[in-house]
Amino acid sequence: MCPYQYRPLRNPTHEIRLVYLLPGTFADPLNIRIVHSSFPTLPAPPVRAQNAQVNALRDLVSQPWTVDELENGEVILFNVATGETHPVPTETPPVVEPPGHEFQFEALSYVWGDSDVSQYARVEVENSDDDRGSQQSLGVRANLAAALYNLRYLHDTRVLWIDALCINQADITERNEQVKRMSEIYRAARRVVAWLGEESSNSAHALTTFRHVGSQVESTISGRIIAATNATETRLWRNDNAPCFDHHTWQALFCFVERPWFYRLWCWQEIKLGGSQTILQCGKDEISWYEFWKAILCLHNKDVSPSNVFRERCRHIAFLRHDSSSHPFCNILDVSRSKGCADPRDKIYGLLGLTPTYFSSHVNVDYTRSAESVYKEAFFAHLQATERLELLKHCDIASRRTGGPTWVPDWSITEFAAPILSEQLSSGVSRAWTTFSSKDPSVLQVVGKEFAVIKLTSEAASKDEEETLRAVRDWQRCLPTQSRYVSGESIRVAFALTLCMNRTKERHPYNHFLGVHEWVGMVRRILKSSSGPRDDQLYESREIANLIQKVRGRKFFTTESGYIGTAPSGVEGALLLGTYSPTVLRKTASGLFQVVGECYVHGLENATGLVGELPKGWTTIIKGDSHGRPTQRFINVTTGQETYDDPRLGPLPRSWDREVYQRLENDAAIFERFRNTESGELINHDPRLSPSALQARGIDLQTFQLV
Repeated sequence: MCPYQYRPLRNPTHEIRLVYLLPGTFADPLNIRIVHSSFPTLPAPPVRAQNAQVNALRDLVSQPWTVDELENGEVILFNVATGETHPVPTETPPVVEPPGHEFQFEALSYVWGDSDVSQYARVEVENSDDDRGSQQSLGVRANLAAALYNLRYLHDTRVLWIDALCINQADITERNEQVKRMSEIYRAARRVVAWLGEESSNSAHALTTFRHVGSQVESTISGRIIAATNATETRLWRNDNAPCFDHHTWQALFCFVERPWFYRLWCWQEIKLGGSQTILQCGKDEISWYEFWKAILCLHNKDVSPSNVFRERCRHIAFLRHDSSSHPFCNILDVSRSKGCADPRDKIYGLLGLTPTYFSSHVNVDYTRSAESVYKEAFFAHLQATERLELLKHCDIASRRTGGPTWVPDWSITEFAAPILSEQLSSGVSRAWTTFSSKDPSVLQVVGKEFAVIKLTSEAASKDEEETLRAVRDWQRCLPTQSRYVSGESIRVAFALTLCMNRTKERHPYNHFLGVHEWVGMVRRILKSSSGPRDDQLYESREIANLIQKVRGRKFFTTESGYIGTAPSGVEGALLLGTYSPTVLRKTASGLFQVVGECYVHGLENATGLVGELPKGWTTIIKGDSHGRPTQRFINVTTGQETYDDPRLGPLPRSWDREVYQRLENDAAIFERFRNTESGELINHDPRLSPSALQARGIDLQTFQLV
């Protein structure tokens, strides 16, 4: 048979190809037809609106109660300590029904694997005037061939969209146009089928276990796990209730979550775009994606895990939830750094189906451009949409491989990285103020305040899990000699809070985090421990797993003014407006600055480095909105008053009013909404933190020229 020749699509923007997988037994050769099908532009997908009623009701209840929304839209009153739930009558928000499935094809999600062709499929050429019923051959890679054999029906034809076969990969123009439409294709499919590979390593037992765990729990929109209504294991939802699995079962689960499909970027987008009918298939076994995801989230949240590696894998898989509307794009990029892809440009192109319309419309899919150019365009699109420098947190000068300015992240690097927590809010809820140098358009000018000269006092902590905690013992010997820290607590407490980046019960009262004194005790255990993770139950703790993610690869530092923190490297620290954590800069001989990376500095949370300490009797907490995204609240510890308004900033300027909190498509990870009553202007940042307002308070700002 001669090789298959693709007929050009008449209009690549309004036509696709579909694969008709013809019936056969497992022993029969693969037979397919490739058919052209019209595919008009689909309407924009419905965005699940944030439930303002839930946000309002949360402000009316106190611990241990909270208000949450289930996936089916039901609102509940939930006791975070006991799991007790009560339905809450609310005005029913308008439900946007997804479009009916006019197209009856399934979209396949799979890992391409090695480029070698393992076998050839027979292609029955679509009937035409000059060619009726002839056959041609098309090379198929090994993993796709295995998928087709397992997906093929015995007696019926199965209609699939498969990127490797439905796009002429040799035609760059067609490829550019079809990649732009991939999000529509996966949304339009009757369902997405994720092929995870052949049955092996006791995968059938793993799927049976995942089905059971998933059936025992439900998830809220904010990502909280609760007991299912018909649960037989009524305590399985609790973090402190470890499942009684034997070693045989844990090993099967671990092997399953190690499958490559979970760590390929295109697969990640494809599963998120799939609807409620999406399934995972391994050999001939399958499981509902939603059931599997609930099980993964439940196991990830457990206080004790069989290994930190298993917990870390569950953390990344848990982020694959089918509804991406609750995750700002910068958070999607946080996790996508661990996903692999063959083409570095796909680190952006492979996520366009998950991005806000504004962002995707400002990133042009073009495989003739360099990765550096694509990353720069993505940075600009995000900056313009959110008015934030959120993506600077992905800059790491020590590991970058692409050229160009250091303020453009290099997303080509694939690693399991944990970015600094955005809820530090070291520059408050401020926006970025940026311009470009008239002399050199590659120089980005940003406004901020220098806070310290950094003096590195340690080597970088190992990225090897078994060695990471050894750095804690080394860092402890580098602590300043004074007994009290600059923010008032003991140096021992400050050190513990630096290691966990202040993710404590006191700061996050509605989450299952350790309290300050528990963290001090945990660090004491680390300092006394001399064994490795295979010999110490300490390493099975959920909090130790989180701490390792915050320590690995970082260096401990002190500053001339007495602060301590962790950073990738660097010399100077700056609080740039429109960021959530301090940024480490390196001054060049010409007086310009390179971006080294982000850092954690204990005591600079809540814009303390900009506007000073909170008044006596005030503190802050982080409280999740109805989608689980962090919001900052200020608490008067004497009266119990809880407010969005920072007591240090005074009243809003004349003509500015605070608007009801409601997350929109282009919003930053953390924002607040204000409206100018005279002009009608709507902004997503606090007007009291603008450069002019800060300078009026006597705060010395400067413009940093980043190269």
